[in-house]
Amino acid sequence: MRVSLSFMDTPDLAALVPDLMTRYPACEWVIVSGRIRTEDLMIELHPAGWPDRVATVHVNAGAEIFTFAFAGHQGHDFAYRDEDRTETLQQRIDLAVEAASGPTRVIRDQANGVTVRSTLVIDPDGPHPCPYVVSYPIRRIKSFLRGNRITREVVDFAATQGG
Repeated sequence: MRVSLSFMDTPDLAALVPDLMTRYPACEWVIVSGRIRTEDLMIELHPAGWPDRVATVHVNAGAEIFTFAFAGHQGHDFAYRDEDRTETLQQRIDLAVEAASGPTRVIRDQANGVTVRSTLVIDPDGPHPCPYVVSYPIRRIKSFLRGNRITREVVDFAATQGG
């Protein structure tokens, strides 16, 4: 019996990015890294004409942890099986495009410059806002024990044209 050690890794996922981005002709994007098996895959994207609204999609070199980041909010998803990785990458790209294109609200609770909770809301004033919450309870407890005050920062991003 022969066991195959071959699996989908970051170069395989990087090769899929051009096809996955065809849904978003109003976005500019670049693969920053990930064409070598030992490299993390990093994709930066932004709406055309809005280069300051960069969202990133990051896949660790083992292709199991998929991260999305925008305006200080960072969320993770996981795909442990090859058959889930393409779909998970597409979902992270979709979320990155939605966030960067707006309307989007980012709410960050911080203690001494350390994020203890972050919420990204897609279409916050629409009929069906879509929140993504990431909480760091250990950070929050440490901040509480150290007597740090938690502050909240709210940033709204209007919808881009053609986004």
